[in-house]
Amino acid sequence: MTSQTARKLSISLLIFVCVFAGCFDRDTALVIEQEVLKVQDTSFRLAAWNIRIFSDGSRNNDELHHIAKVLINYDFIAIVELRDEAVLMRTEAVLAGMGRDYDYLMSPAVGAKVKERYAFLFDSQIVRVIEGGEVFPDPKDVFLREPYFATFKAGEFDFTAITVHVIWGDTVNQRRREVQELANVYQAVQAADDAEQDVILLGDFNRNPDDQSAYGPLLSIPSMEHLFQLPQKSHIKDTSLYDNIFFQTNHVIEYTGASGIERFDETHFGNDDAAASLAVSDHRPVWGIFRIDTDDDGLDLLGPAAAPSIRQHWRLK
Repeated sequence: MTSQTARKLSISLLIFVCVFAGCFDRDTALVIEQEVLKVQDTSFRLAAWNIRIFSDGSRNNDELHHIAKVLINYDFIAIVELRDEAVLMRTEAVLAGMGRDYDYLMSPAVGAKVKERYAFLFDSQIVRVIEGGEVFPDPKDVFLREPYFATFKAGEFDFTAITVHVIWGDTVNQRRREVQELANVYQAVQAADDAEQDVILLGDFNRNPDDQSAYGPLLSIPSMEHLFQLPQKSHIKDTSLYDNIFFQTNHVIEYTGASGIERFDETHFGNDDAAASLAVSDHRPVWGIFRIDTDDDGLDLLGPAAAPSIRQHWRLK
């Protein structure tokens, strides 16, 4: 059974229960079911999540199940603070047992003393890889953990995702320098393929979005927007909004306007921050919904007329 089929059966069962309980009549239920399934087929949910020290040794099976119960709500997740592949493989198996078939791309280790990895985890029935992952070249050594990017296609929506975990460091200026440099990263990745301009930058930026000094260069790119703004908070203690999703609205026209921050610490742990952080994370996932039933580029990247290399491998000079 595919993940799409499983979700459709779950929706149908839920609506049947509502009819049985007298919430609405059968005719109304059929209309609701058709509309909900239509949305399921024409959109997908993309998320970014910092999963605290996400390693094989740091999570037992019960804790991993809590994490999977959050991940399964999304079709595509950029994960930061990953430490090893073993925990990804375990997560993939747990999600398969819950009815969804995920695959992933994982970066090489990045960082200095403490090594981290990035991962793009995605439902393999919905999302396909167009161009495999690559760590952004950083000859000037601006980043402690260089950003990681890859190109995907979900339905008719092709896009390049760049994910990053900005340094915490000893000073605010260290964080600001990395955030400022992300404007160059974004534009360099986008310029690598004139035919594909849908670029989404997402991850943990370690600065609130009202820091104009940090985000000024990025937000000066025409039509650049971020989905989340203060007073929203992505930290479970409601102290900060470091996690975000950026893209240009004139290119990523597939964005539906729907977005959110999943407060799993409240829904799964009764607002017990210590328990939520220990088992899952001190960060909440941030997400947006995008249409996948239209191709704004006019190019079928997976069809017979596709270019031999969609996003060219390139080197900074």
